[in-house]
Amino acid sequence: MTSTKKTGYFIYSLICYGAGIASLIYFILFVSDVWLLNTVNTILPSPSFAYVIMMNTLALILFGMQHSVMARPAFKRWFTGFIDPSVERSTYVLATALVIAGMCHLWIPFGSVIWQVESEIGVYIIRGIAVFGWVFLFLATFMINHFELFGLRQTLDPLQGKSAPAATFKVSGFYKIVRHPIQTGVLIGIWAVPVSTVSHIAFASGITVYIFVGLYFEEKDLIQEFGESYLDYMQRVKRVIPFIV
Repeated sequence: MTSTKKTGYFIYSLICYGAGIASLIYFILFVSDVWLLNTVNTILPSPSFAYVIMMNTLALILFGMQHSVMARPAFKRWFTGFIDPSVERSTYVLATALVIAGMCHLWIPFGSVIWQVESEIGVYIIRGIAVFGWVFLFLATFMINHFELFGLRQTLDPLQGKSAPAATFKVSGFYKIVRHPIQTGVLIGIWAVPVSTVSHIAFASGITVYIFVGLYFEEKDLIQEFGESYLDYMQRVKRVIPFIV
């Protein structure tokens, strides 16, 4: 591979990284009902209830299908027949960013308020719990390899003349408490809100269901890759909630 091509791939991965971070911020603001003009709780004049259900279901399926299908080893093997393997992860990050943005944009808020915390102190406490969840997620990405997770390392290493490291199974930081701390952070963040409409509950429930379904398939892949090491890890550490599940 020429140095020009390696540089081009790295620039592409930087763009994908930026899109991934931007979409995560957008998702957090959307589900937290802050700053944006249109959030999960913003009730606007909407079409028929059947149309709302259809569009919202489509939005969640769009996210779930992309996030699951593109993460499977079989898809990766097929996909890298068309693109350079070093940009496979970056392309996944870009596709995920587009789908997250699309899901939030397509979502049609609906329904009345289910709960609303009136106490100012209560609002601060709940917001603080949500911030803890999002920070927990962010820190967890660095406890594996943040830049590999977002596809930068895969293009930076060839640019520096380094070969890709072999995949190894290791447990550090939050991964000693739960097997999937990134998803733990998401669950905390999407449910710790001071105001929730029916729309928010439906959105958060859909994301929650996807997380557990997605983790089922992800762990099958991890067992296939790491064998007894991962099976032993599953016996010792809970999936997303310490000591519970």
